Amino acid sequence: MAGRLIQPRTAALVALTLLVVLLHLGLLGGVQQLLGDWAPVTPEPERIQAAFVRALQPAPPPPPMDTRPRGEEGAPGADLVKAKPGLKAPAGDLPGRLAASDTPSRQSATAPDPLSSPHALQLPETPGDYQPGIEWPLSTEMQYRLTGNFRGPIYGQARVQWLREGAHYQVHLEASIGPALAPLMTRRLSSDGMIGPDGLMPRRFDEVTGGLAGGRRQTSLLFDDGGVVLANGQRVPRTDDTQDAASQFVQLTWMFLTGRQTAQPGWLVQLPLALPRRVHTWRYVVRNDLETVDTPMGPLQAWHVDSDMVDTWGDMETEMWLAPSLQYLPVRIRIWQNRQKDANSYIDLTLKEAPLQAMPAAASAPQ
Repeated sequence: MAGRLIQPRTAALVALTLLVVLLHLGLLGGVQQLLGDWAPVTPEPERIQAAFVRALQPAPPPPPMDTRPRGEEGAPGADLVKAKPGLKAPAGDLPGRLAASDTPSRQSATAPDPLSSPHALQLPETPGDYQPGIEWPLSTEMQYRLTGNFRGPIYGQARVQWLREGAHYQVHLEASIGPALAPLMTRRLSSDGMIGPDGLMPRRFDEVTGGLAGGRRQTSLLFDDGGVVLANGQRVPRTDDTQDAASQFVQLTWMFLTGRQTAQPGWLVQLPLALPRRVHTWRYVVRNDLETVDTPMGPLQAWHVDSDMVDTWGDMETEMWLAPSLQYLPVRIRIWQNRQKDANSYIDLTLKEAPLQAMPAAASAPQ
Protein backbone atom coordinates (compact mmCIF):
# COMPACT_ATOMS: atom_id res chain seq x y z
CA MET A 1 0.00 0.00 0.00
CA ALA A 2 2.81 2.36 0.96
CA GLY A 3 4.63 1.61 -2.33
CA ARG A 4 1.53 2.42 -4.33
CA LEU A 5 1.24 5.79 -2.49
CA ILE A 6 4.91 6.73 -3.01
CA GLN A 7 4.81 6.30 -6.77
CA PRO A 8 2.09 8.95 -7.44
CA ARG A 9 3.77 11.34 -5.01
CA THR A 10 7.12 10.87 -6.73
CA ALA A 11 5.56 11.41 -10.12
CA ALA A 12 3.85 14.58 -8.89
CA LEU A 13 7.13 15.89 -7.45
CA VAL A 14 8.95 15.23 -10.73
CA ALA A 15 6.19 16.97 -12.69
CA LEU A 16 6.29 19.96 -10.34
CA THR A 17 10.07 20.16 -10.66
CA LEU A 18 9.85 20.09 -14.45
CA LEU A 19 7.20 22.82 -14.36
CA VAL A 20 9.41 25.06 -12.18
CA VAL A 21 12.39 24.49 -14.49
CA LEU A 22 10.29 25.32 -17.55
CA LEU A 23 8.96 28.48 -15.89
CA HIS A 24 12.50 29.59 -15.00
CA LEU A 25 13.67 28.93 -18.55
CA GLY A 26 10.75 30.94 -19.84
CA LEU A 27 11.58 33.82 -17.51
CA LEU A 28 15.23 33.70 -18.52
CA GLY A 29 14.23 33.71 -22.17
CA GLY A 30 12.07 36.77 -21.57
CA VAL A 31 14.90 38.55 -19.80
CA GLN A 32 17.30 37.70 -22.60
CA GLN A 33 14.81 39.01 -25.15
CA LEU A 34 14.35 42.21 -23.12
CA LEU A 35 18.10 42.75 -22.90
CA GLY A 36 18.42 41.94 -26.60
CA ASP A 37 16.02 44.76 -27.43
CA TRP A 38 18.42 47.19 -25.74
CA ALA A 39 21.61 45.70 -27.16
CA PRO A 40 23.68 47.90 -29.50
CA VAL A 41 23.80 47.15 -33.21
CA THR A 42 27.54 46.53 -32.98
CA PRO A 43 29.95 46.15 -30.03
CA GLU A 44 31.13 49.38 -28.46
CA PRO A 45 34.53 50.72 -29.56
CA GLU A 46 37.44 49.81 -27.31
CA ARG A 47 38.25 52.53 -24.82
CA ILE A 48 41.27 54.67 -25.66
CA GLN A 49 44.00 54.08 -23.10
CA ALA A 50 45.63 57.00 -21.28
CA ALA A 51 47.93 57.41 -18.27
CA PHE A 52 46.88 60.44 -16.20
CA VAL A 53 50.08 61.61 -14.57
CA ARG A 54 49.89 65.33 -13.86
CA ALA A 55 47.41 67.50 -11.98
CA LEU A 56 46.02 70.45 -13.90
CA GLN A 57 46.47 73.69 -11.97
CA PRO A 58 44.47 76.90 -12.50
CA ALA A 59 46.06 79.26 -15.02
CA PRO A 60 44.92 82.14 -17.24
CA PRO A 61 43.39 80.80 -20.46
CA PRO A 62 45.48 81.34 -23.60
CA PRO A 63 44.01 83.98 -25.94
CA PRO A 64 43.11 82.97 -29.50
CA MET A 65 45.97 83.56 -31.92
CA ASP A 66 45.77 86.66 -34.15
CA THR A 67 47.82 85.07 -36.92
CA ARG A 68 47.52 81.77 -38.70
CA PRO A 69 49.80 79.00 -37.38
CA ARG A 70 53.00 78.01 -39.14
CA GLY A 71 52.66 75.26 -41.72
CA GLU A 72 49.62 73.03 -41.28
CA GLU A 73 49.85 72.55 -37.51
CA GLY A 74 46.38 72.92 -36.05
CA ALA A 75 45.01 74.18 -39.33
CA PRO A 76 42.36 72.57 -41.55
CA GLY A 77 44.50 73.03 -44.66
CA ALA A 78 43.26 75.36 -47.39
CA ASP A 79 39.71 75.55 -46.03
CA LEU A 80 38.87 78.31 -43.58
CA VAL A 81 37.53 77.48 -40.14
CA LYS A 82 33.75 77.77 -40.13
CA ALA A 83 32.81 79.68 -36.99
CA LYS A 84 29.27 79.45 -35.65
CA PRO A 85 28.06 83.00 -34.89
CA GLY A 86 26.85 83.76 -31.39
CA LEU A 87 23.25 84.63 -30.68
CA LYS A 88 23.32 87.74 -28.56
CA ALA A 89 20.45 88.42 -26.19
CA PRO A 90 18.78 91.83 -26.07
CA ALA A 91 20.16 94.38 -23.63
CA GLY A 92 18.56 94.57 -20.21
CA ASP A 93 17.40 91.71 -18.05
CA LEU A 94 18.66 88.23 -18.80
CA PRO A 95 16.34 86.31 -21.09
CA GLY A 96 13.87 83.84 -19.72
CA ARG A 97 13.33 80.44 -21.27
CA LEU A 98 12.58 80.60 -24.97
CA ALA A 99 9.50 79.09 -26.51
CA ALA A 100 9.84 76.77 -29.47
CA SER A 101 8.63 79.49 -31.84
CA ASP A 102 11.11 82.12 -30.62
CA THR A 103 14.13 82.65 -32.86
CA PRO A 104 16.96 84.84 -31.45
CA SER A 105 18.48 87.31 -33.87
CA ARG A 106 21.92 86.36 -35.16
CA GLN A 107 24.90 88.65 -34.77
CA SER A 108 27.97 88.53 -36.96
CA ALA A 109 31.15 87.13 -35.45
CA THR A 110 34.68 87.03 -36.76
CA ALA A 111 36.05 83.56 -37.33
CA PRO A 112 39.12 83.15 -35.09
CA ASP A 113 42.25 81.56 -36.41
CA PRO A 114 43.08 78.16 -34.90
CA LEU A 115 45.61 78.16 -32.10
CA SER A 116 49.09 77.15 -33.16
CA SER A 117 50.56 73.99 -31.70
CA PRO A 118 54.31 73.92 -30.90
CA HIS A 119 56.16 70.92 -32.22
CA ALA A 120 56.89 69.71 -28.69
CA LEU A 121 53.18 69.22 -28.04
CA GLN A 122 52.28 67.53 -31.32
CA LEU A 123 50.65 64.13 -31.05
CA PRO A 124 51.39 61.25 -33.43
CA GLU A 125 50.26 61.65 -37.01
CA THR A 126 46.48 61.60 -37.31
CA PRO A 127 44.29 60.13 -40.06
CA GLY A 128 43.38 62.38 -42.96
CA ASP A 129 44.65 65.88 -43.70
CA TYR A 130 43.48 67.54 -40.48
CA GLN A 131 45.89 67.73 -37.54
CA PRO A 132 44.31 68.89 -34.25
CA GLY A 133 46.29 71.62 -32.51
CA ILE A 134 46.97 72.61 -28.92
CA GLU A 135 43.46 74.06 -28.69
CA TRP A 136 42.34 70.47 -28.04
CA PRO A 137 43.24 69.37 -24.49
CA LEU A 138 45.29 66.27 -23.87
CA SER A 139 43.47 63.28 -22.39
CA THR A 140 41.86 64.48 -19.16
CA GLU A 141 40.07 62.85 -16.23
CA MET A 142 37.80 64.72 -13.80
CA GLN A 143 36.38 63.24 -10.59
CA TYR A 144 33.15 64.65 -9.14
CA ARG A 145 31.16 64.41 -5.93
CA LEU A 146 27.55 63.51 -6.76
CA THR A 147 24.59 64.86 -4.82
CA GLY A 148 21.00 65.40 -5.84
CA ASN A 149 17.41 64.51 -5.21
CA PHE A 150 15.06 61.73 -6.31
CA ARG A 151 12.25 61.23 -3.80
CA GLY A 152 14.83 62.29 -1.23
CA PRO A 153 18.54 63.14 -1.10
CA ILE A 154 20.92 60.96 -3.12
CA TYR A 155 24.70 60.64 -2.99
CA GLY A 156 27.36 59.04 -5.10
CA GLN A 157 30.32 59.70 -7.38
CA ALA A 158 30.97 60.53 -11.01
CA ARG A 159 33.81 60.74 -13.49
CA VAL A 160 34.29 62.41 -16.87
CA GLN A 161 37.06 61.26 -19.19
CA TRP A 162 38.14 63.08 -22.34
CA LEU A 163 40.36 60.64 -24.25
CA ARG A 164 42.31 61.55 -27.35
CA GLU A 165 44.55 59.55 -29.67
CA GLY A 166 45.54 61.76 -32.57
CA ALA A 167 42.29 62.87 -34.20
CA HIS A 168 40.33 60.02 -32.60
CA TYR A 169 38.44 61.07 -29.46
CA GLN A 170 36.17 59.57 -26.81
CA VAL A 171 34.12 61.19 -24.05
CA HIS A 172 32.82 59.10 -21.13
CA LEU A 173 30.55 60.47 -18.38
CA GLU A 174 30.04 57.82 -15.68
CA ALA A 175 27.84 58.38 -12.62
CA SER A 176 26.78 56.03 -9.82
CA ILE A 177 24.35 56.46 -6.93
CA GLY A 178 25.06 54.72 -3.64
CA PRO A 179 28.23 52.95 -2.49
CA ALA A 180 30.99 52.78 -5.08
CA LEU A 181 31.42 49.00 -4.64
CA ALA A 182 27.69 48.19 -4.91
CA PRO A 183 25.89 51.13 -6.52
CA LEU A 184 22.11 51.19 -6.59
CA MET A 185 22.14 52.75 -10.05
CA THR A 186 24.80 53.56 -12.64
CA ARG A 187 24.64 55.48 -15.88
CA ARG A 188 27.31 55.95 -18.54
CA LEU A 189 27.17 58.29 -21.53
CA SER A 190 29.89 57.60 -24.12
CA SER A 191 30.76 59.35 -27.39
CA ASP A 192 33.27 58.07 -29.94
CA GLY A 193 34.34 59.95 -33.06
CA MET A 194 36.87 62.20 -34.78
CA ILE A 195 38.15 65.75 -34.31
CA GLY A 196 37.68 68.03 -37.33
CA PRO A 197 38.09 71.70 -38.25
CA ASP A 198 34.61 72.52 -36.87
CA GLY A 199 34.96 70.51 -33.68
CA LEU A 200 33.92 67.04 -32.66
CA MET A 201 32.36 64.70 -35.20
CA PRO A 202 30.63 61.87 -33.31
CA ARG A 203 30.41 58.46 -34.96
CA ARG A 204 28.68 56.60 -32.14
CA PHE A 205 26.89 57.36 -28.86
CA ASP A 206 26.03 54.82 -26.14
CA GLU A 207 23.92 55.27 -23.01
CA VAL A 208 24.18 52.37 -20.56
CA THR A 209 22.11 52.14 -17.36
CA GLY A 210 22.73 49.50 -14.70
CA GLY A 211 23.09 48.87 -10.98
CA LEU A 212 21.30 46.81 -8.34
CA ALA A 213 18.02 48.69 -8.71
CA GLY A 214 17.22 48.19 -12.38
CA GLY A 215 19.29 45.66 -14.32
CA ARG A 216 21.09 46.73 -17.48
CA ARG A 217 19.78 48.71 -20.45
CA GLN A 218 21.66 50.11 -23.41
CA THR A 219 20.79 52.60 -26.13
CA SER A 220 23.02 53.42 -29.11
CA LEU A 221 23.07 56.08 -31.82
CA LEU A 222 25.09 55.57 -35.01
CA PHE A 223 26.23 58.57 -37.08
CA ASP A 224 26.80 58.35 -40.83
CA ASP A 225 27.25 60.81 -43.67
CA GLY A 226 24.52 63.41 -43.15
CA GLY A 227 22.37 61.27 -40.89
CA VAL A 228 22.05 59.46 -37.58
CA VAL A 229 20.32 56.18 -36.73
CA LEU A 230 18.23 56.71 -33.60
CA ALA A 231 17.59 54.21 -30.81
CA ASN A 232 14.45 52.90 -32.56
CA GLY A 233 16.36 52.22 -35.79
CA GLN A 234 14.99 55.25 -37.64
CA ARG A 235 17.53 57.23 -39.67
CA VAL A 236 17.06 61.01 -39.62
CA PRO A 237 19.09 63.82 -41.24
CA ARG A 238 21.58 65.91 -39.27
CA THR A 239 24.01 68.77 -39.82
CA ASP A 240 27.80 68.31 -39.71
CA ASP A 241 28.08 70.10 -36.34
CA THR A 242 25.55 67.84 -34.56
CA GLN A 243 26.72 66.62 -31.15
CA ASP A 244 25.46 63.97 -28.74
CA ALA A 245 24.68 64.11 -25.02
CA ALA A 246 28.31 63.35 -24.06
CA SER A 247 30.33 65.19 -26.73
CA GLN A 248 28.45 68.46 -26.13
CA PHE A 249 30.46 69.14 -22.95
CA VAL A 250 33.80 69.08 -24.78
CA GLN A 251 32.40 70.87 -27.84
CA LEU A 252 31.17 73.78 -25.71
CA THR A 253 34.50 73.87 -23.84
CA TRP A 254 36.36 74.12 -27.16
CA MET A 255 33.99 76.76 -28.55
CA PHE A 256 34.49 79.06 -25.54
CA LEU A 257 38.23 78.35 -25.24
CA THR A 258 38.90 79.28 -28.85
CA GLY A 259 36.58 82.29 -28.96
CA ARG A 260 34.13 80.68 -31.38
CA GLN A 261 31.51 81.55 -28.78
CA THR A 262 31.60 84.53 -26.42
CA ALA A 263 31.57 84.11 -22.64
CA GLN A 264 29.47 87.06 -21.48
CA PRO A 265 26.12 87.35 -19.69
CA GLY A 266 23.12 86.76 -21.93
CA TRP A 267 25.05 85.14 -24.78
CA LEU A 268 23.02 82.40 -26.46
CA VAL A 269 24.43 79.34 -28.21
CA GLN A 270 22.52 76.98 -30.49
CA LEU A 271 23.85 73.44 -30.66
CA PRO A 272 22.23 70.62 -32.66
CA LEU A 273 21.99 67.50 -30.47
CA ALA A 274 21.31 63.91 -31.51
CA LEU A 275 19.27 62.41 -28.68
CA PRO A 276 17.91 58.85 -28.44
CA ARG A 277 14.50 59.80 -29.91
CA ARG A 278 15.23 62.82 -32.14
CA VAL A 279 17.73 65.36 -33.46
CA HIS A 280 16.96 68.66 -31.79
CA THR A 281 18.48 72.15 -31.87
CA TRP A 282 19.39 72.92 -28.28
CA ARG A 283 19.81 76.40 -26.82
CA TYR A 284 22.22 77.37 -24.05
CA VAL A 285 22.54 80.79 -22.41
CA VAL A 286 25.40 82.24 -20.35
CA ARG A 287 23.78 83.31 -17.06
CA ASN A 288 25.01 86.27 -15.04
CA ASP A 289 28.63 87.24 -14.54
CA LEU A 290 31.33 84.80 -13.47
CA GLU A 291 30.12 82.73 -10.51
CA THR A 292 32.22 81.20 -7.73
CA VAL A 293 32.24 77.41 -7.43
CA ASP A 294 33.78 76.01 -4.21
CA THR A 295 36.10 73.09 -4.92
CA PRO A 296 38.92 71.27 -3.07
CA MET A 297 41.26 73.35 -5.25
CA GLY A 298 39.74 76.45 -3.72
CA PRO A 299 37.05 78.76 -5.11
CA LEU A 300 37.06 78.85 -8.90
CA GLN A 301 35.41 81.42 -11.14
CA ALA A 302 33.19 79.85 -13.78
CA TRP A 303 30.67 80.82 -16.43
CA HIS A 304 27.21 79.42 -15.73
CA VAL A 305 25.97 77.95 -19.03
CA ASP A 306 22.34 76.86 -18.68
CA SER A 307 19.87 75.07 -20.92
CA ASP A 308 17.28 77.59 -22.14
CA MET A 309 14.49 75.38 -23.38
CA VAL A 310 10.81 74.65 -22.93
CA ASP A 311 10.45 72.30 -25.89
CA THR A 312 12.55 69.41 -24.57
CA TRP A 313 9.90 66.66 -25.08
CA GLY A 314 11.13 64.99 -21.91
CA ASP A 315 14.81 64.72 -22.89
CA MET A 316 17.58 65.16 -20.33
CA GLU A 317 18.49 68.77 -19.63
CA THR A 318 21.89 70.03 -18.48
CA GLU A 319 23.53 73.12 -17.07
CA MET A 320 27.26 73.48 -16.46
CA TRP A 321 29.82 75.80 -14.93
CA LEU A 322 32.90 76.24 -17.17
CA ALA A 323 36.09 77.53 -15.51
CA PRO A 324 38.34 79.69 -17.76
CA SER A 325 41.31 78.99 -15.46
CA LEU A 326 40.95 75.23 -16.10
CA GLN A 327 40.75 75.34 -19.91
CA TYR A 328 36.98 76.00 -19.65
CA LEU A 329 36.47 72.48 -18.28
CA PRO A 330 33.18 71.92 -16.37
CA VAL A 331 33.80 72.21 -12.62
CA ARG A 332 30.11 71.64 -11.93
CA ILE A 333 27.36 69.87 -13.91
CA ARG A 334 23.67 69.55 -13.07
CA ILE A 335 21.46 67.10 -14.99
CA TRP A 336 17.68 66.61 -14.94
CA GLN A 337 15.96 63.55 -16.36
CA ASN A 338 12.88 65.66 -17.15
CA ARG A 339 13.26 69.24 -15.91
CA GLN A 340 9.90 70.42 -17.27
CA LYS A 341 7.94 67.68 -15.53
CA ASP A 342 9.90 67.44 -12.27
CA ALA A 343 12.47 70.12 -11.42
CA ASN A 344 13.07 68.48 -8.02
CA SER A 345 14.67 65.35 -9.48
CA TYR A 346 18.28 65.91 -10.58
CA ILE A 347 21.90 65.03 -9.96
CA ASP A 348 24.55 67.64 -9.21
CA LEU A 349 28.24 66.95 -9.91
CA THR A 350 30.90 69.13 -8.27
CA LEU A 351 34.63 68.77 -8.88
CA LYS A 352 36.24 67.02 -5.91
CA GLU A 353 39.93 67.09 -6.89
CA ALA A 354 42.29 68.61 -9.42
CA PRO A 355 41.74 67.29 -12.97
CA LEU A 356 44.40 64.88 -14.17
CA GLN A 357 45.91 65.03 -17.65
CA ALA A 358 48.14 62.81 -19.74
CA MET A 359 51.59 63.94 -20.76
CA PRO A 360 52.12 64.95 -24.39
CA ALA A 361 53.18 61.98 -26.50
CA ALA A 362 56.31 63.80 -27.67
CA ALA A 363 57.41 64.49 -24.08
CA SER A 364 58.17 60.83 -23.43
CA ALA A 365 59.69 60.15 -26.83
CA PRO A 366 63.43 59.35 -26.92
CA GLN A 367 65.63 62.28 -27.90
